[in-house]
Amino acid sequence: MTNYERFVRTINWEIPDRILTYDFIDNRELLERFGGEGDLIERNARMASRIGLDVTRYVYDPDNHWMGAKIQNWIRFFGVDPGSWEIAQTGGTAWISKRPFRDLKGLEKNMPNMPKKSEVEEWYKPTIRAIKEVYDAYDVVFIGAVEGPISDAFTYADMTLFCEAIYDAYELVDRLLEVCGTFSQYVAEVFAENPSAPLMFMGEDIAGKNGPIFSPDFIRQKALPIWKRIAKPIKDKGFKFLYHTDGRAAEVLPIVVNELGADGFNPIERNGCNDIFEIRRNYPSTLLFGNVCCETTLPYGTPDDVEKETLELIEKLGPQGGILIGSSSEVNDLVSVENALRMYETVRQYGKYLTQSQKTELRKTGVILG
Repeated sequence: MTNYERFVRTINWEIPDRILTYDFIDNRELLERFGGEGDLIERNARMASRIGLDVTRYVYDPDNHWMGAKIQNWIRFFGVDPGSWEIAQTGGTAWISKRPFRDLKGLEKNMPNMPKKSEVEEWYKPTIRAIKEVYDAYDVVFIGAVEGPISDAFTYADMTLFCEAIYDAYELVDRLLEVCGTFSQYVAEVFAENPSAPLMFMGEDIAGKNGPIFSPDFIRQKALPIWKRIAKPIKDKGFKFLYHTDGRAAEVLPIVVNELGADGFNPIERNGCNDIFEIRRNYPSTLLFGNVCCETTLPYGTPDDVEKETLELIEKLGPQGGILIGSSSEVNDLVSVENALRMYETVRQYGKYLTQSQKTELRKTGVILG
């Protein structure tokens, strides 16, 4: 059974032969040790195959942070001035260090233009096809991904200025959400016709450690209609839609699951943020992607600590299906190679499902009763 076949079974709540691993990797040592030489896409696919990562959504470039790629998209599709934006990058992270505005009046003068679908398709169609071809060759599933309109909008404006606009310049908020959401909608439409896998991920960070950053009313009024537009081409194809937010998500999950109709949730942060077992009880038909702690266990624990936390997910959620196991957000440079490998090895070693014939044989020996 290929990983693609396992993936299709898993997201359709059928039981494959084993649990799959899923993750977002931005770890230089993993790429250098296991990626080999050659094209960046192939190095990432080779790395994933060698470390036991079955499903991902990201091509890691150790020399160029993903924030830089976001700015390039704004330049290409939103018509922003390339000389007015700069990225600062250090220590594995990056941030926008220069914008052409500092207040609402400046933001109003530097609003992004609406994207054109033909231009999005010209870029994304060959890109996702090329990625799929390489990842398929390594038996790694690559899912499509888009940015949510709120995340993209507050990244463009800066969070403080975006929140100020909510109170003092609502029309600017509407415009930012519409431009950013339309871009993601176009990507989703192109992906639906050129899928690398029957699932698309939407990253929309609307929660922090203490709960939602934005009110439920704001989310329902401003974001939910755009989310539905982004999800529609994916759902129309019969594919699955995976929703991502960091932070404590209990208060927004009713909107995400019941109103948006998301099929899955990621990354399910630990450390007082979320209880994955409670989420499964409350939303038994929701796919779960995560949830080995990348804040404490993976960067600072021992390999045995990692194995213990991974085994808990396998034992408590594995029999129910609908689970792909990986970090609670990402495997970055703070995570040792040994800990990352132990997580994936544990899933592959202990996350196996028995076939009916194997169960029958074990019943005969008394290992399985009933």
